[in-house]
Amino acid sequence: MKRNIFWAAFIILLFSASVFAGDFSGSLTYSGGYNFTENNLSNTLNLDLNYIHSFTDEVFAEGDLTIRYSDKYSTNPFMIIPKEIYIGAYDLIPQLDIRTGLLVVSWGSADMFSPLDNFNPLPPGMSFTSMTQKNGVLAADATYYFNDITYLQAIVLPSFVPSYMPEKYEEQIYLSMFTPQFQAQGIEITSVNITHAFPENPVWGIKLGRSFTSFDAAISYYNGYYFNAYPEIIQPIPEPSGMSLDLGLGYPKKDVFGFEFQGDFPGIEGATLRGDLAYITPQPWEVQGEYVLKDPYLKAVIGADYTTSFDLYLNVGFIWGFAFEEGNQCSPYISLNARKELEDSKLTPNYLGIISLHDGSMVNSVGASYDFTDDFSVTLSYVSVSGDQTSKLGQMGSAEGLYLMGEWSF
Repeated sequence: MKRNIFWAAFIILLFSASVFAGDFSGSLTYSGGYNFTENNLSNTLNLDLNYIHSFTDEVFAEGDLTIRYSDKYSTNPFMIIPKEIYIGAYDLIPQLDIRTGLLVVSWGSADMFSPLDNFNPLPPGMSFTSMTQKNGVLAADATYYFNDITYLQAIVLPSFVPSYMPEKYEEQIYLSMFTPQFQAQGIEITSVNITHAFPENPVWGIKLGRSFTSFDAAISYYNGYYFNAYPEIIQPIPEPSGMSLDLGLGYPKKDVFGFEFQGDFPGIEGATLRGDLAYITPQPWEVQGEYVLKDPYLKAVIGADYTTSFDLYLNVGFIWGFAFEEGNQCSPYISLNARKELEDSKLTPNYLGIISLHDGSMVNSVGASYDFTDDFSVTLSYVSVSGDQTSKLGQMGSAEGLYLMGEWSF
């Protein structure tokens, strides 16, 4: 129902372009991948449409819509997804900026895997070949500027939005997870019935930021929940066709105290140092007599980037606690992102590598982009994963494959 309402609102915004002055833009993107593990080909076609209309010098509306066809992750290949639809006001109240509606909110200075970015759930899967787009959430965002260098930002979500996972995929995961445990007890589980208990309290956060001579910094607090569900009730039930597992999933609460910074790297002219540090206090969560979440823990991403005199872009990062790690599972990683702009060429080779310092498992993405025009480009990438299936990054072996992406902006 909510999506239908936002879709109708977006259509109204589009048709208002014939009456009011506005700015319309978009992009058409094809993403294809051949998976080496499953030996299958997936295809996704995205049409992204963005519209901005200014009602006055201070008040405006923006709509961002994705029309998607995909044979990946979903039983419904065709989807209409409103990413952002909101009303904004700049300085309508002196020194206060406001946005309300369906929003994408970004906290943290890291390009990827920031532990401070907790408002918008990501789509299923993890991409090592492109920046993953977030899903919009109903929210209100207010930023008050004390002066040119100091601001206070507050975010409120009336309801929590978890990460989306296709129903069949979720059932397969938990069936494979719990079947061996019950087999050891002589119980054969043939199916799983999953129910979700969603939090009823709102999600909110507050951030205080300031600019200094050579860097920007901010402290923040997030009061919300984990995006991914955790088992809460596990009960085998006899059925005519065999034993079924009734599985109740919940979303533990968490408090995140954050610190982020970005600025000049000391001693290296032109280099940038950035970092996101999160101190996370989870709701204790017990599964089958063992705590999967209990004590406070740290997650962090600290990196530096630099472009050399011969146009080689380098980004080196240290990660404590990968995207899928929480609590005592957190471990260290090193990432390297490199991109070389070739002189007098439209070809740009690129590389992304992540290595676990815990067990040596690795993910490597090697590719190249070619800009046919300023508005049309094609990228081909090869992703490989090393390490056994129980290793930190080896468990992501399903990401191995060849990926092709073409994008046309208009």
